[in-house]
Parts: sequence; C-alpha cells; structure tokens
Amino acid sequence: MIDLHGRLPSACVVLLMMSFPQIACAENPITRQDSTHSDRVHIVGVNSIEPFFSFNKSPLIQIHALPAIERAGILSTGRVRYRLVNSLASNYTFDDTLTESVLFDGETNRSTFIYSQGVGRGWEWGVQIPYISHAPGSLDRFIDQWHDFFGLPEGGRNAAPRGRLTYRYQHNGVTELALTNRTAGIGDVRLKAGRQWPSANVGRRMAIRATLSLPTGDSDALQGSGAAEFALWATADQREQWFAHPGSLFGGGGLLLMGDGKVLKKQQRRAVAFGSLGAGMQVLPWITLKLQADINSSFYDDSALVQVNATAVQLLMGGDLQLAKNVKLSLMVSEDISVHASPDVVFQMGLVVE
Repeated sequence: MIDLHGRLPSACVVLLMMSFPQIACAENPITRQDSTHSDRVHIVGVNSIEPFFSFNKSPLIQIHALPAIERAGILSTGRVRYRLVNSLASNYTFDDTLTESVLFDGETNRSTFIYSQGVGRGWEWGVQIPYISHAPGSLDRFIDQWHDFFGLPEGGRNAAPRGRLTYRYQHNGVTELALTNRTAGIGDVRLKAGRQWPSANVGRRMAIRATLSLPTGDSDALQGSGAAEFALWATADQREQWFAHPGSLFGGGGLLLMGDGKVLKKQQRRAVAFGSLGAGMQVLPWITLKLQADINSSFYDDSALVQVNATAVQLLMGGDLQLAKNVKLSLMVSEDISVHASPDVVFQMGLVVE
C-alpha cells in the first residue's frame, strides 16, 4: 500500500480547488482576440491536448528546477488554472568503480500544486509549490512484477532487499550524499511566467516560458538544491488529424541555469539543456492518449557513473480523461530509456481545474 505520510496537505489543496465557484462556469474558448493586445492570442480550454507535466525525478536531479515544458497556449485575461500533480518515483540502481560508488534505492513522492493566471497582452504568471517525501520502497514487489510482465531489465532490483531507503554516493573515498531516513517537506518554490509568441496560424502555437526557483527546500533532505535557479524555454504545438481523430504534435526545449547548490557542490554544472517531444490523439470525446519523450543533459561532472553524469532519456505514456467541462484527470507512467539516468518507473496522476 502506498505510504500516505505527508499527503494531508495535498488532500486539502484538492478540496480548496473544488470550492471556487467561478471555475465551474468558466468558458472554454479555442481562440479569441484579446482587447488589450493587437496580436492574436491563442486561448485553450482544459480539454486541449498538452504535454505531460513531468520531468526527471532522479534523487540527484529532482532537487533542481528542471521544468515540465507545459502547453503552448496562454491563459486569457483573468482566467485561472489550478493543477495538482502527484508522482511516485521508484528508484533502484547500483554501481561502483575504483573511485566512486552509488546506490539509489527508495521511493520519492512529489505532490505539486500549480496556480496559473492570465494577465492580458499575451502574458501569464503562476507559482508552483512542491511537497516532497523520500521513503522506503512500498511498491518493490509490484515493480518487480511490472518489469517481468513487460520484459524490462531488472538492473539487480530483484536481488535487492525490499522496503529499503538508501540514497548514497561516494567519490574519492568521501561520502558526498547519504540519505537513509524518511524525510518530508516543502521543496523549492518556483515562480513562473509565460508569453504567447504572436502567430497568424490558428493551428500552430508557440510560447516562451520561464521559471525562477527559490531555495525554500531542505537540501540535506533532498527537497531542494540550496540555490536559486532560472529556466527559459520555448514550447510549441500543432493540430493534427489522425485516423479521423483530432490530435496534436507538441514539443519544446530550453536551458536551465543553476546557482551554487549544496548537493554535490564541487561536481554540479552551472547549465543544463532539456527538451520534450510528443503527440496526442483524442480517441473519444473524453479520452486522449499521449506519448512523450523527455531528455536532459547531465547535471554533474567529474564522474564515470551514469547515475551521476549522463544524458537522461525517458519515455512517458498515458493520457487524459475529461471528467467535466473544466476538469481533467491526467494519468501517466514513465520508463527510463537511458537506464540508470532516471528512475526505474514513475507513476503520476494530475488533476486540472480551469
């Protein structure tokens, strides 16, 4: 059974989201002309096809402000969007060399509340508040069966003790990272902004987005990096039609600039590139299937271990369920394509109210 330690704040947020009466009667336009902005502003409702709100949840990477690329549409003036995302990452990887050793064995749960608001003239702002917990693996047996069923590599997981939490890294005889006790708390809060890129093609959109991460999380508990970080990227999408079903191609990429963090301080890089590419198809009016690939460059150097110094590629699979006109449920599972550079598997559920 999944550990519910620290989940009460997330449940309260859900109840709070449902209490806003203006959400239920919000419009669901596709495009409109903003009266305060001469360029066409693309407005999309909660039922649009958009990327998964996900990024690499490796213990050494999730502390940083690696962003989800988000959608290419910007909210109209005064329109608000509430999103609650819960992801459970199962980690098991081990390796050692003459100078290094690493063991990541445990589960990381991340519940994030995201608020977004359109402020006019093609602009949008918002805030992301994560709640992060690290705990022993409660899904170890299920993950073993998952790998067996799909014929996926175990990587030694099936021979490891179950129900263990150990995030440890040693370099040149020095223990640089050691987390063996449960932790839970607020992570690094992110302020975000977006700007619609003017376009005359209503079937194709582009936006420029940015986040500023504040060091509010405890770096010793792997809930934050210990430094301010800034990400800037472009995201775009294009409407498609596949087998008589409406669909979309989407993608984006950018750069993350990192301050002087406190985790693996001597090895941390100052810049990381990232990108996502995916597609979605609305198979029924209330069901959308999606497939997405995420990639990020290495966050650390001076290491021969893939877990520390490697480009990571993840495959994300799942879809969206339209529960009501302005309410959408997103379900996703991700697998590590570049083995050991990201979690074995991540299960994610997200609720969007707009």
